[in-house]
Amino acid sequence: MVRSTGGVKRLVIAERNGPKDQSGLFGCKSRFPAFLFFGFALAATLLLQSAPAVAEDVKANLNHEMTGTVVDEAVQRMAEKVAGETDGRIDITVHSRGEMGGERAMFDLMQGGAIELGITGAAIISAVAPEYGVLDTPYLIVSPEHLKKVVEGEIGEAFRQTVLDNKGIRVLAWMDRPPRHVTTKGRVVRKPEDMAGMKIRIREIPVQVEAFRMLGASPVPIAFGEVYTALQTGVIDAQENPLGITLGSSFDEVQDHVILTGHVREVQWLIVSDAWWRTLSAEDQDIIADAAREAMQWGQEKVYGQDAAHLEEAKARGMSVIELSPEELKVFQNGVAALPERFADVWKEGLFEQIADLAD
Repeated sequence: MVRSTGGVKRLVIAERNGPKDQSGLFGCKSRFPAFLFFGFALAATLLLQSAPAVAEDVKANLNHEMTGTVVDEAVQRMAEKVAGETDGRIDITVHSRGEMGGERAMFDLMQGGAIELGITGAAIISAVAPEYGVLDTPYLIVSPEHLKKVVEGEIGEAFRQTVLDNKGIRVLAWMDRPPRHVTTKGRVVRKPEDMAGMKIRIREIPVQVEAFRMLGASPVPIAFGEVYTALQTGVIDAQENPLGITLGSSFDEVQDHVILTGHVREVQWLIVSDAWWRTLSAEDQDIIADAAREAMQWGQEKVYGQDAAHLEEAKARGMSVIELSPEELKVFQNGVAALPERFADVWKEGLFEQIADLAD
């Protein structure tokens, strides 16, 4: 080491000064300074970050129990439009026979996002927002125009917000449902006394169950899927539904009279799980919401014309259609006049009067 001191010194100096030919990044010789490579790398990174993200596929289920009706056609159209606008990226499967559960079970499943979309009617009011149960009162809503004022005004807006707050279910769109009428077998009904002891299937909606009890009938809450068999076997004598449901479910095979009571006018709500909705991009939300509103508007324009056709179809199938006079209908209306008093501790104060005033 002593003899080679100068060589070591020269080696140290060489290491400090570096080799004459610098290697580039990654150990390769290059004439380009290192900072240029860093510049290229930075530019490439920025290009990757600015590239548009690939939209994710979305699969969803829409559940309801109204197969063969206008609203069923409407949601099928909605699903087709969404699929068409997204080249099939958003795929909504419609289950029109309640395959994923009845309405009340559906609300619980939607709250957690297990079912993404659905159609419901009055059931959501008593199940989720009972303070708005007045909306289900028989003979309160007197016309389509009256119903529109209620649903599209402050009352409807407050109701929709309550459903969202209470259950995490968002209303996307809605359309009118045709009026509900009573059907019977072997019994003609023209006045409340004609209902005495009549076992009639009524939905589990408290105000409607109480209304038919006040009219003298014996309300029997039965799941919709069991109604046909219950009518066929005599477990119940009668049922009430819009004509489209009555015919679409072949109740005319086990009932022979349609009494045009028109006792309830309501809307059908196209609802969505808010838990699922918040996972979607804003663009996908707009696509689905726009298609939903368009489809329900299409249904709205079709529903009343089809109801008139259903009346003729009921006659063609051999059902006797009994039309009540305004005076006869007034007797039924008077028979349930005490309902607001019965539900005063449940309903939102003053709401019955607000709705009644909108009929003017």
